[in-house]
Amino acid sequence: MGDRLQGEVAIVTGAAAGIGQAFSIALAAEGASLVLADLVAADETQAQIEAAGGKAVSIIADVADEAAMISMASVAMEAFGRIDILVNNAGIYPLAPIEETDLALWNRIIGINLTGTFLATRAVVPSMKSAGKGKIINISSGTFYMGTPGASAYVATKGAVIGMARSLSRELGEHGIQVNCIAPGLTTTPGVNNSMADEMRDGIVTMQSVKRREVPEDMVGALLFLSSSDSDFMTGQVMLVDGGAANN
Repeated sequence: MGDRLQGEVAIVTGAAAGIGQAFSIALAAEGASLVLADLVAADETQAQIEAAGGKAVSIIADVADEAAMISMASVAMEAFGRIDILVNNAGIYPLAPIEETDLALWNRIIGINLTGTFLATRAVVPSMKSAGKGKIINISSGTFYMGTPGASAYVATKGAVIGMARSLSRELGEHGIQVNCIAPGLTTTPGVNNSMADEMRDGIVTMQSVKRREVPEDMVGALLFLSSSDSDFMTGQVMLVDGGAANN
């Protein structure tokens, strides 16, 4: 284990699998204590962290639920006494043509991807302000730069969390809080594997400069930079980690 984040406390939403799981394990490996939030129990993530000597608590929480996000922040304060890092990772990406995207689906995507980011952020800001420091990292998407057929609602939310980060970076900067984004490319996760054919995923690889499928661990370096004091003079920015897909 490293000590880059020794003594710090991080909350990761969508921590049960995929990108959120990789992020949680990486933060713990650098010394952070973790609050793992997801719609399902993040038992596997917690077990891996604890097996490596780290500390973690897991809660079942819907990021789109205001009371759940307030409770999430309370759990962090009760368990560890502080909140230093928030990773707004929870998100869904149903694919549907615009004429088949009914209002219920639109609202569900907006609720989790955008409103959830707002609610989680609002819940942790008071403790970060009191401490005079904090790191908030929104997970956007390379699709914002490229556009994706059948994903207009999803892409809209991923652009919105960038706008939110830029505005909050100005609002919260005087309190020692930095707000940034990571924009992944198409990443190999259980959700992607279940929703997208191999042919489509391989097609994305052909658009990349790096000719292999992206995995969650490809973003860990960006995450640790944005979570640590190394990024204290960087805020309102987006780190695009997509293998060069948006450039082609």
